[in-house]
Amino acid sequence: MKKLILLLTILICSSTVVFAQLSAELDSITVTASRITTSISESGKSVSVITQEDIRSMAVTSVDELLRSLPGVNINARQGFGVQADVGIRGSTFSQVLFMLDNVPLNDPLTAHFNTNIPVSLSEIGQVELIRGPASTSFGADAVGGVVHIKTKMYLEREVETQNGFLRHLNADVGTGENGLRIMDTAAEFQANKWRLSASVRTTSSDGETFTNPGFIEGISNQQEYNSYFSLFNTSVAVSRRFGQNWSWYVRGGYDKRDFDARYFYTRSIFDESVEEITNRWGLTSLSYNNGNHRSEFNASYRVVDDIFDFNSAIAPANEHTTGLLFLNLSHQYEFDANQFRFLGDRLNRVRLMVGAQYLDKNIESTDRGNHQEAMGGIYAISSARWSGGLSITSSLRLQFDALGNADLLPQLSAAYNLENITLRSSIGQAIRTGDFTERYISSALPDLTPLRNIGNPDLKPEKSLTIDAGFDWTPNAQFKISPTFFYRSSSNLIDYSLTNSNQITNATNLLPGEDYFYASNISSSEARGVEIFLNGNFRISNSRLVSVNTGYTYIKTTSDQETVSRYIANHPSHQVSFSADYRTSVFSIQSQSGYYVRSPEAEAIVSGDVPASYFMTHLRVAITPFGDGVQFYSRIINLTDTQYQEILGAPMPGRWIMGGIRVSL
Repeated sequence: MKKLILLLTILICSSTVVFAQLSAELDSITVTASRITTSISESGKSVSVITQEDIRSMAVTSVDELLRSLPGVNINARQGFGVQADVGIRGSTFSQVLFMLDNVPLNDPLTAHFNTNIPVSLSEIGQVELIRGPASTSFGADAVGGVVHIKTKMYLEREVETQNGFLRHLNADVGTGENGLRIMDTAAEFQANKWRLSASVRTTSSDGETFTNPGFIEGISNQQEYNSYFSLFNTSVAVSRRFGQNWSWYVRGGYDKRDFDARYFYTRSIFDESVEEITNRWGLTSLSYNNGNHRSEFNASYRVVDDIFDFNSAIAPANEHTTGLLFLNLSHQYEFDANQFRFLGDRLNRVRLMVGAQYLDKNIESTDRGNHQEAMGGIYAISSARWSGGLSITSSLRLQFDALGNADLLPQLSAAYNLENITLRSSIGQAIRTGDFTERYISSALPDLTPLRNIGNPDLKPEKSLTIDAGFDWTPNAQFKISPTFFYRSSSNLIDYSLTNSNQITNATNLLPGEDYFYASNISSSEARGVEIFLNGNFRISNSRLVSVNTGYTYIKTTSDQETVSRYIANHPSHQVSFSADYRTSVFSIQSQSGYYVRSPEAEAIVSGDVPASYFMTHLRVAITPFGDGVQFYSRIINLTDTQYQEILGAPMPGRWIMGGIRVSL
């Protein structure tokens, strides 16, 4: 604890001496924290934005690594370089975070372990919005801890008039490093009249690090060592078209394939020799109409994911799953004449109302979960009002229908008050999460299931939560900002697996009489409370030299009605410190991104598992631009301190990796 206090003191002092880089000006970047587009200062929510410029300068290689720098976010990765990671926000489970791409959901109906399988290249991303706190009233189920909304540059610019021209921009990033690491990330955008076309390709592969095989030591495998190899590939093409002054159309399609060693990703079994292959084919479209006070948008997407998971081919055949997800959303927004609402005050200067409807259709064909189809959706209304005195209020209400036909009414209210250099904000809202296909149907299609295996529950009720937060954003000058937030969340009907006798399980027919199984049930409630603090700004030493730092701290305490808090419910650090520093000149830059984590330790010697009680991580990036901004040479050191750690017990995280590359922008 003394080390933690000392580290916090150093970081806070450094932030006040050398101002940190502002990641998002409160009034210069618009976000869709409630589907209605507003500035951050009006949203009443705790929102962070990562821009394309931020992505290009950070010492990261994937979206989950981008999120590590933000307060309130906890990452439990099974491998680096974007192979697979679970993301929680404010102590939520990884299933309680909604990932979105261009206004459509990315969460896979099979399992939330796939949420960070982002199917576009980093070069295509224009903005990443992190919305902390519940957002189910606006976006639907699963947005309990928050929302990670990834917006591509084409989607952000789909309604923007531009000058005619053929090639608008071209980015190419090629790197190589230790352990056979190879990364290529390219994207190009073209335009002709009112048509736009973008295309991207990203590949990341490595032979992986070499580890001693615990199965060989125990005499159950003839492989003395194993490699944490991975091969990731995605490609995407998007087209947009402007029709007159009011209509715009946008469509994107893509293909994503991942092949990787998955040993100890999901189990701690000594027999685990898992490999996994995931193939994702997807498409989305948006049609929008904007005419003064009226704005309508229709969003649709369809995605098919094939997952082949081979636990140990010598023991059992691979599990194969194919899931499909259809999403439809239609919304209309109207901006009223403020004179119609003078009874709310003479200083009222804007009132907006949005109404919409959403539909989700999920299906699965699986060797161990069976074949199923489920439909759910909701209708919602969102209103936003702003007064010239600085007050902004956003309220929303949603009627959500789950797959069993049950309905839940979800309200939410947020408010912000802007003074000269401080914005006060607070929100309260309810959210839900529905069980995925794994929780509802795992092992249901396996005959005569052996005892002590997981068995799904098709009658699971949605998890429900109520969250309250309050904080402020203080900008004493144009170079410095501090943003503390206090939050509290109460959850019920949480889904977990409990040891249950088969005689008490009435909705499964493949169990042996009188035997015990781990049965998915709504068995617990929990409370999470904490604080997140973010300090950022920038300091210009001279016309050509800029120094900046960002410092964040998160404290979370989770309690449960169970005697022991489940790892499913509280698998997050209790203390988390993030720190990034950036020094730039006209031709040279150096960036570091660091984190210090304090969490509950866990060990399993037989599978070489060790989640340490605390650990420190730092990444470093050095770059030179000798020929101007168009060409950049860089070097990255991943895990500079060569910290040996795990975040999911049994799955070792990468040690020190050194890589270099070149980036070209036209």
